Amino acid sequence: MADHTINMVVYDCKKCKKTKKCIFKVPKVLRRQNSEAYTPDVVAIGPFHYPQKGSKECNICDECKKHKGRKEREECKEGKEVKEEELELMERVKKTYLDEILRGMNVNLEELMAKVIEHSDQKNEDTFVKSGRDFYAEPLDHISSKDFMEMMIRDGCFLIQLFRKCKYEDLKQDDDPVFNMDCMFHFLCHDLLLLENQLPWFVLESLYNLILGNCQGDHSSLSILILDAFTNLPSLKHSCKSYKDHLLKDQLHRHNCHGDADVLHILDLIRSSIVVPMEIKDERENKVRKQDFFDPEVHQMHTATALSKAGIRFRKVERESIMDIEFEEGRVLTNGVFNGVLTIPQLNVGMLSESLFRNLIAIEQCYPGYSNEITSYAILMDNLISSKEDMELLCKAKVIGNWLSDEDGCKFFNNLYKGIPHNKFYYVDLCEKLNSGYRIRGYTWVASFKTEKFSNPWTVAAFFIGILLLALNLWTSTNNIRSFMQK
Repeated sequence: MADHTINMVVYDCKKCKKTKKCIFKVPKVLRRQNSEAYTPDVVAIGPFHYPQKGSKECNICDECKKHKGRKEREECKEGKEVKEEELELMERVKKTYLDEILRGMNVNLEELMAKVIEHSDQKNEDTFVKSGRDFYAEPLDHISSKDFMEMMIRDGCFLIQLFRKCKYEDLKQDDDPVFNMDCMFHFLCHDLLLLENQLPWFVLESLYNLILGNCQGDHSSLSILILDAFTNLPSLKHSCKSYKDHLLKDQLHRHNCHGDADVLHILDLIRSSIVVPMEIKDERENKVRKQDFFDPEVHQMHTATALSKAGIRFRKVERESIMDIEFEEGRVLTNGVFNGVLTIPQLNVGMLSESLFRNLIAIEQCYPGYSNEITSYAILMDNLISSKEDMELLCKAKVIGNWLSDEDGCKFFNNLYKGIPHNKFYYVDLCEKLNSGYRIRGYTWVASFKTEKFSNPWTVAAFFIGILLLALNLWTSTNNIRSFMQK
C-alpha cells in the first residue's frame, strides 16, 4: 500500500508536465540580482552558451551593448576572453570523454549518432533534432541541424562519462583535469545545475542505455547514477540520498509510474529530490496543504529572534525533505515558558547554495508545470532570517549548517526572491499557526521577561537579592512605624 502511494504521488506531481519547453533563458528581472548565478563558469552544456568563436561582441554579458565607453568595452572584451578560455578547457575534456566512449564501443561519431537515434523513440535524425530543439524556449536558428546533433551527442557523452567516473574509480585517467583538481567537480556541479545549461533528458537516457549495453556490472538507472554523484555536495547530500532510496524502492517493486523518461533534465531531477519526498509524506498522512497567494499582512512571519523571545524554540530534525517544516504548539509550564517548537530539517548553506536556489526558483517561475514549493521555502526562510542575530540563533540550534559568515548567510536568504511574484504560497497553515502562537500576549510577555531578565545566573541572583532587600526594607519600615505609633 505504501509503495502504491509513493507511485501515485510521484505520478500525480509529474503528470501536469505537459509543456515540452522546459529549458529557458533566465529573464532579466531575475538576473539583475546576481547574473553570475545563472552563467556557467567552466563548462557550457546545450545551445544557450554554445561556444561561438570569432564573435566580436560579448555573448556572455547582457550588459555589453550598454557599454558606451572604450574602457568599459575593453574590460568586457577581456572578461569574455577569460571566460572563453575557461570554457575552451572543458571543451577539450569533452572531446577526450567522447573519444573514450567511441573507443569503448568501437565506433566513430557518425555510427554513434545513428545508434543513439535507433535506441531512442525518434524515427530519424531530423525528428531527433526537432525533439531536442523543442525542449528549448528560445529560437535556435543560429545553430544548424548538424551542429545541434553533434552538440547534443558530445555534451551528452561528457555528462554520462563524468557521472560514471564519479562512481567507478577504474574509469578515471591519471591526467584527467576534472578529478586531479579537488575543486573542479564542485565548479562543474555549479554549472550543471544552471537552468540555461541543461540538456534534454531523452538525449542523456538514449546515450546511457546505449553505453550501458556495452558494459558489465551494476546497471543502475541514469537517475540513480546522477543522484549518487550529487551526494558529494553537502547542500544536496541528504535530499539526493533520500530521493535515491525512494527510486530504488520504487524500481524494486516495479509498480512505478516514474520511469527515468518522466525527468525533464538534470535540474528537474534535483528539484524532484527536494520536493517529491515532501509530497509523498503529505499523501501518506492524508494531509492537504492549503495554498494561497502570499499576503504579507496575514502570512508575514516574525523573525527567529522575535519568535525566540516569544518562547518559541527551534529544533533540528531528520526528515526526508528540507521543506518538511512543522510547528508543535505548546503551553505555559509551571517551571517556565514553553510556547511551541518549530522543527526544521538542517539546511547546509555553502558557496553553491545561492546559485542552486536561484535556478530552482527561476524554473518554478518560468515553467508552467511546476508549483512554487522552492520559492515558498525561500520566502519562509527569508522571513525567519533578517539579521546576523537570526542567523546565529538558527546556526546555534543546528537548523542551518552555515559554511559562510553569519552576515553572508543572512544576505543569501534576504536576496533570493527579490522581485519575484509570490503567487501560491506553500506554508500558509504553518505561518498562521506560528503567528497565532506569537499573538498569545501573555506567553509573549512572560517569555520576553524570562529571556531578558533571567538569561544568566547572575541576573537571577540579582533579582532574588533585590526581592530580599525589598522585603527587609518593608519589614524595617513597618517596625519603625509601629514604634512611632506606640510612642
